[in-house]
Amino acid sequence: RAVRESGGELELLPAHEALDVRPRSANKGLAVERLMRSAPFLGRVPVFVGDDLTDEDGFRAANRFSGHAIRVGRGGKSLARWRFAAPAEVRQWLAEVAAALAGK
Repeated sequence: RAVRESGGELELLPAHEALDVRPRSANKGLAVERLMRSAPFLGRVPVFVGDDLTDEDGFRAANRFSGHAIRVGRGGKSLARWRFAAPAEVRQWLAEVAAALAGK
C-alpha cells in the first residue's frame, strides 16, 4: 500500500524470503559512486560483495570503477564478475586477504 500511495517514489523489490521497499532515488550503486568520489576512497578499487537483487546496483557501480563485484550464492544471473557459493567462502577469502596484507 505504501508503494502504491508513494506516487512512484518507492519501489518494491523481491528479496530472499521477503520484499524490499526502497526509494527510487537511492540504491547501493549510488552509495558506491558517492564513496568512490570522496576521500579516502578516491582513486581506490572498490570491492562489493552481495547476495540479492538490491546488490546488483552495487555490482554495476563496482564494475564501472574497475573494481570487483562478487556475488554470494549459487545460480541466478548477475552483473558480478566473481562468485562465492556461500558466506563461509567469503569469510575464508577475507581472512586470507587480511593475512596477506598483514604479511607485507
